[in-house]
Formats: sequence, structure tokens, C-alpha cells
Amino acid sequence: MRRTRLRRLSASSVLFALALGAGPLVGPAAGAEPVPAPESVPAAEAVPAPEAKPAEGNTPLLVDRIVAIVDEESILQSDLERETELYRLERQYAGEEITASDATVRREVLDRLIESKLIIAAAKQADMSVDQEAIAGSVEEKIQQFVERFGSLGALEAELARSGMNLADYRARMASQLRDQQYLRLVVGKFIRPDIEVMENEVRDYYQAHLAEMPSEPDSVTIADILVAVQPSREARQLVQQKVSRIQAALSRGMSFPEAAKSFSEDAAAARGGVVGVVAKGDLYDDGLARAVFTLKVGQVSEPVVTTRGVHIVRVDAEQADGRRAISQVFLPISVTEQDVAAAKSAAEAARARVSGGEAFSLVAADVSADAASARNGGTLGTFRLEDLSESFQKALVDLPVDGVSEPVMTPAGWYVFKMVARKDGHTFTYDEIAEQLRQAVESQKIEAALATYVKDLRKRFFIEEKG
Repeated sequence: MRRTRLRRLSASSVLFALALGAGPLVGPAAGAEPVPAPESVPAAEAVPAPEAKPAEGNTPLLVDRIVAIVDEESILQSDLERETELYRLERQYAGEEITASDATVRREVLDRLIESKLIIAAAKQADMSVDQEAIAGSVEEKIQQFVERFGSLGALEAELARSGMNLADYRARMASQLRDQQYLRLVVGKFIRPDIEVMENEVRDYYQAHLAEMPSEPDSVTIADILVAVQPSREARQLVQQKVSRIQAALSRGMSFPEAAKSFSEDAAAARGGVVGVVAKGDLYDDGLARAVFTLKVGQVSEPVVTTRGVHIVRVDAEQADGRRAISQVFLPISVTEQDVAAAKSAAEAARARVSGGEAFSLVAADVSADAASARNGGTLGTFRLEDLSESFQKALVDLPVDGVSEPVMTPAGWYVFKMVARKDGHTFTYDEIAEQLRQAVESQKIEAALATYVKDLRKRFFIEEKG
């Protein structure tokens, strides 16, 4: 687990991140009513509900209380507790460990909330306003994105419940964040950015000072391949074909599909009568299987579909309103033996020997490769970042020279033989390649520093009272 210390959540960090749209945990719950002006605030710190009744034993029931007042806006105990807990949850999901004490965390989260309120106060004093309708629209767009991510509204609500929230809480928090972001961008745009100037020598100095941190272009390779798939023996294929014939005959005689699945299928769904469940087009691992499933009508049974895993006979049980389909299947795996693997390796070695003997790689690929897409292109796969390839591919390619041909490499798809068509060594980006990004980084630093000074001045200009 990555360890991190809770740094000072000041204008130089959180507020500036907010201006850039990073969305830290700032702002009160949406809909909170503003507290009266400071001179009219009652001395009592508790804010009871309008009709709160004394608890048993005549002890007053504390519903919430004000922990701080900034200009005309309050920060409630519930705001502080919610933002503190959400901060912890977000660090937890990021795999970070908070080493600061509870008191330190709460202090710095409160500072964050105060600074956000100061920005809002400054914006309102300058007659700035935010587009509430646009904020509401953005909130609903984000909620819909989460619904799509989790699969349904119910799944999203269940996930929020595990974090101690409901959808209304999360919608309010999101609206509050977006409101604060808009106010901060307005303030930065009017009072900070116009005074920021970035000189070219400053950008070059930044590049040199951070050279070790500069992004780099990794090694890339352009490769061609010959794939020799591991095929089951002729005897194994004949055995599966005999089983398929018996299944089709049983179905023709009137055996129900669930009975056929229980009697013949060799997968976990057999005990359930072959029931697989509801699938969408993108859920199935094989294009041919997907075509069969989404071509059939409800109640129809497919012809045998051969995939890399075996033979599927599929029935569509129902069609959902969203186009997904409930399916059942009878599945027969096609097993390969060590002899099958060895035979495929021998074929791959023979293909490599043909290339080493002078035959064109492209012709051998067109002749024997099971990778039909690349075989049509002379075996060429394309250009890839070396670090993006699998470990076994990297090992075969890392020292392979241009025009070199690799030894066969075993994968779940079969044995690959690669040719190195071209390679490009990685390098750290030069100043000229990333000059604009560097300028933005320097500008961001200057804005961050200026914003820290600006917020420090706001603490003197506006009323702030903490309630202990």
C-alpha cells in the first residue's frame, strides 16, 4: 500500500486543483441555507431542527451545530464530518494510507472548507454568479455516467450505500463541488490570471530543473507474425463430432433442451439445464458465437458453433427490452494434449526454418499463419510500444534486431514466430517537443502561488469565526 502524509490543504494545493477541475472535497451540502450576517448570529452554537423535541430525561437533542462562519455562509458539523469521511474513503480507494491523526485530518479539511467559502465570498462581492442550470445538467450527466459504469441505478445506489451515502447526498455533494469550481475559475480568471506572465527562460529553466521527471517516449517495435494454433488431434475432433450428432438426434426426437444440457453438456451450467444467463453482444468472447446468439429468435436452437474453447449449441430463452438475451447452451470442450502442443511447435519451427532458408516471411505467413488478419498483410501486425506487450512477447523482442526472426513463443492462442520489421528506441521528450506543456506547468505554479497569497488576503478581508 502506498503511504502518504496529509499535506496542508491550502489554496496552494486544494483550491488550485479545484480550479483545474480536480474536484477535491470542498463546499457545503447543496441547499444549505445561509446563516444570517455575523452581527445577527445568535451566541448558541447548536442549530436544532425547527421542531426538535427534548430527548428522554429533558436532555436537548443536538441535531447539528455550526463549526465555522465565513462571511454569510456557515460550515456545519455535518459538513465537516461528511467531507472528512469522504476524504478518507477516496484515499482508501486510491490505495493511500493516511498517517496523520484524526485531529489533523479534521483541521485541514476544515481549512479547506473555509478557503472554499472565502473564494465564494470574494466572487459574490464582485457580483459574479454561476450557472445553476448548467450545474444541474452536469450533475445529471455525471450521475448517468456512473449508472452506465455500474450497470444500473440500483447498483449505483448500492455502491453509495456501502460508503454511507444515498443518491441525494451524492447529487448534492457533486452540485456543491461544481458550484465551487465555477466560482474559483471566475475568481482566478478575473483576479489572478491577468497578472501572470511566463517568460521563455523560465520555461527552459523549469525543464532543466525537472529533467529527471520529464515524460519519455518508450521503445516501440513494428512486428510481423506467423501464428501456428494448437489443434486437437483428429481423433479428438471426431469424438466431439460424434457427441454433437447424438445431441442433435436427441433434440430431434423431442428431448427438451434442459434435459439435453443435463445429459450431454460438459460445463458448470449443465446442472442448471444449460442456463447461462443474460448476455449483451459485447459479453461473448467469440464473434461467431455472438452472431449465432443474436441472429436466433426466442426458442430457436443454433447449429454447432466451434470456438477456440470447444463446441457450443445455444438456445435463446428470452429477449430483454434493452436487446440483451437470456441463453442456455450445451457445451463440449475440445481438449488438446501435450502431443498436440508439441506438434504445433514443430510446425512453427518448420515455418521459421523456411524463412531462415530464404523464403519471404510474408509468403510463409500467408501460407501457414492462423492469424488471418495479419496473414493478409504479409504477416505485419503493426507498431506497438514494447512495454504494452505481454511479458513473453517482450522477452522475445527486446533484443531482436531489425529483420531478425524470433524463436517460437508459446501463448494461449498457439505458437508465434515474430519478425522485427523496425524498431525505435525510446527517449526523453525534448524541450521543443513539449514546450507548450512546460509553459502551462510554469503558469500553473505561478497561479498556485498567487492564489495562495490571494486567499491569505481574503482571510483578512472577510469575517471568519470558528466555534471550537
